Amino acid sequence: MAAGGAAALAAFLLRHPEFREVRASAGEPEFIAAGAGTLKLDVDRKRARLFEGLAVPILHQQLSGNVARVLETRLAEASGGELSPQTLLSLGADRLRSLGLSASKARALLGLSEEVASGRLALESLVEMDDEAVTSRLCELWGFGPWSAHMFLLFTLGRMDVWAPADLGVRKGYAKLYGLAELPSARELADQKEHYSPSASIATWYLWRVLEL
Repeated sequence: MAAGGAAALAAFLLRHPEFREVRASAGEPEFIAAGAGTLKLDVDRKRARLFEGLAVPILHQQLSGNVARVLETRLAEASGGELSPQTLLSLGADRLRSLGLSASKARALLGLSEEVASGRLALESLVEMDDEAVTSRLCELWGFGPWSAHMFLLFTLGRMDVWAPADLGVRKGYAKLYGLAELPSARELADQKEHYSPSASIATWYLWRVLEL
């Protein structure tokens, strides 16, 4: 973990000691290193990583991790290991549907591919935007909502202040960590970002890991 990430993690644990047990079990959040790695890639590889970082959350929308990973494997095999706008557009809706993708997921992937291939969505520009601007731009895409934008910000760009209150795993982890009798709603959790800021991403990641304790 880079020095900046290590310092942020240490400061977070000092402010939120309730996460120390899960930190001891789960280790350090990998998203920090992943985001830094994306920024260090050359232009072509960075563009490929950014596109993949947008496409994969579409596959994971409203699915269990295991089911989504099966779709990832099938899509990787069908595209010859190159998940790009061109390969997805060449596959087309019918081929994507034959892999097990829903009609809405196929439409979202093809819409994303068209936006990138046409230049209407410049992937590199997302790196320079702040979190709110990235979310706003991505939510203009069909089938792309706040949750998908949050996953992109977290796992591809490695942003440090991402809070995903609508994520079921975050809600379950929050209830378990704080001993709540009932699952909090996304609306109830939305205001908690301020509590964890400026390192809400660390809280998001560890709340998923809480469920593994």
